[in-house]
Amino acid sequence: MAPEPIRIAHVLEATAGGTRQYLMDVCLGLPGERFAQTAVVSCERSPAFRNDIETLQQAGVAVHEVPMTREVSPLRDLRALLALRRYFRAHQFDIIHCHSSKAGMLGRIAAWLARSRAVRIYSPHAFAFQMDEGWLRRATYRFLEWGAGRITHLLICMAPSERELAVRARIIAPGRALVVPTGVDVRRFHPGADCSALREELGISRQHRLVGAVGSLVPQKGHRFLVEAAAMVIEQMPHTSFIIAGDGPLRDELQARVAELGLGRRFQLLGMRDDVPRVLSSLDLFVMPSLWEGLPYALLEAMAVGVPVVATRIPGLVDLVEQARTGWLAPARSAEGLAEAILRALNDPGLSAMMAETARARILAEHTRERMLEQLAAVYQRAVEERAQ
Repeated sequence: MAPEPIRIAHVLEATAGGTRQYLMDVCLGLPGERFAQTAVVSCERSPAFRNDIETLQQAGVAVHEVPMTREVSPLRDLRALLALRRYFRAHQFDIIHCHSSKAGMLGRIAAWLARSRAVRIYSPHAFAFQMDEGWLRRATYRFLEWGAGRITHLLICMAPSERELAVRARIIAPGRALVVPTGVDVRRFHPGADCSALREELGISRQHRLVGAVGSLVPQKGHRFLVEAAAMVIEQMPHTSFIIAGDGPLRDELQARVAELGLGRRFQLLGMRDDVPRVLSSLDLFVMPSLWEGLPYALLEAMAVGVPVVATRIPGLVDLVEQARTGWLAPARSAEGLAEAILRALNDPGLSAMMAETARARILAEHTRERMLEQLAAVYQRAVEERAQ
């Protein structure tokens, strides 16, 4: 007889962006005959996630909703904690895998309070104490992560630098922290997409070098530094245009700054796009000016498409971008440093193209979605077997 499938509950509040993509990749990608998966999720952050719920249910993934908020809210957080505890008491799981900071905290505590025998796994997707907050709030987040680490059986990080950060901060013992690198769908993201139509659509001359970014317009992504850097780059290389694909609460602020700097149509905010592979293929250079990250899909996707990249020197990005080997690095929170890296990349297209080829080869070898799922499945299997001993 075939063994019973491993019962996994994924707990996620951050149902948007990369964490949403990760949840969908795992829930839809792991074989159903080996893993019976449940998504314990909140739609508070992104009501549009309800469309994904339908997709999950059609694929045989069970879904249970628990309202959770991103912001710290003692009353609402307590309600969510109690709801999660009730659910874990009523349902037996072999693994409870909590994703990102809020669900990571609530889910692990709830599983512990429910006395669930499930293996408690946590994937931070970037720690909250990395955020651009005041020192007191960062210290509080770090203390909370340290406390929750005492009841965590296993920490699964997206990148080696994230694991190093966790161990250095004493979040968890080294023996209970491992890395399963994020993987991308290389069948969707690959070189060769037609880019001429997009340039024509946007009114961008073929003679212009096109620099772009993909991501939510939120403080984390550092797009304000890209706008500032664009003005410096255009001053030295007039035949350069910039685009950002994505939307978010900072859209009006960024658009106002574009106008203040007189960039006009030279810096376009495209909003949400459903043709990201085509957008990436249209670029001469991809820029990720983030302030903190886990291991972002956008950077993986750009590398898979074969676009030269510039990224900030932060955990999660330095694992992918090696200076003068797979891309160009720039200091975080520095428009001047970012502009310098962009200019170096654009002024040496031959070297940038060679690095893009090296980067794509690395993605194909180490960061495919299939490889990620294989490694994660092995981790789940081993965790359950060790728990049973």
